[in-house]
Amino acid sequence: MSIINQLACSPGTSGLSFERALEVFSWIGFRNMELFSRRGTPSAPNLDGDPAAYRARAERHAMSVSSFHLPYIGADMDETFDAAVRAARFGEALGAEVALFNADTRPIMIEALPRYLDAVEDLDIAIAVQNHPGRALETGEDYREVFAGVGNDPRLKGVLEVGSFHHYGWSWRQGYDLLEGRIALVHIKDMVGQQSVPFGTGEVDIPGLIEHLSAVGYRGKFVLEMSVVDKENTIPYTRDAFRYMVDRCGQYYAD
Repeated sequence: MSIINQLACSPGTSGLSFERALEVFSWIGFRNMELFSRRGTPSAPNLDGDPAAYRARAERHAMSVSSFHLPYIGADMDETFDAAVRAARFGEALGAEVALFNADTRPIMIEALPRYLDAVEDLDIAIAVQNHPGRALETGEDYREVFAGVGNDPRLKGVLEVGSFHHYGWSWRQGYDLLEGRIALVHIKDMVGQQSVPFGTGEVDIPGLIEHLSAVGYRGKFVLEMSVVDKENTIPYTRDAFRYMVDRCGQYYAD
């Protein structure tokens, strides 16, 4: 397996439309893309549209939608719950392997997840939660609270959020140990302290991460994320991150 087939772009911070993101990131060399459903994100698909049409547009650029952020479930549980179920079905139709579950607060997340996992159990898409600064789930302890709150349901997966763990002083290895057996997706940022920086210039041992995940048999996607201070350079930095992953880490996933 070539590592190129496992690398995914995240155009949410690029400011590009869906079509333009396909053009730019496929030119860089990506074959996979993570999409947001959040309104106001230029690359987000219209959830009232035809997912097959989006999938076909991606395929014309030799791209696939590999993961998909679901809309948030809020206090208005019935309305937002049903929207998140429909979005998971939309994501499956896009071809996504993983749907990222979101809620306004951890209590809402814990309340909604058992019913949600039942509602989408027939879908061929993994439901995963992720930690991120400023969201309902931030730290390793938050992960533990959510998993325990849903009775450690094995259907619920996790995202190894390398940058978010680093933000809170955890190494990627600590994050891996916490989520071992549940990892459906890996998000990678290089970081200096709490700031995202270009790949290869920060404190994260990315080659060590990839070597370890290869050794333990991880065959999912690596989503390369960029939240740099100089946002105007997001696309050049993402291009450089792609080359860094291929040149520095490709040996661990050689054909």
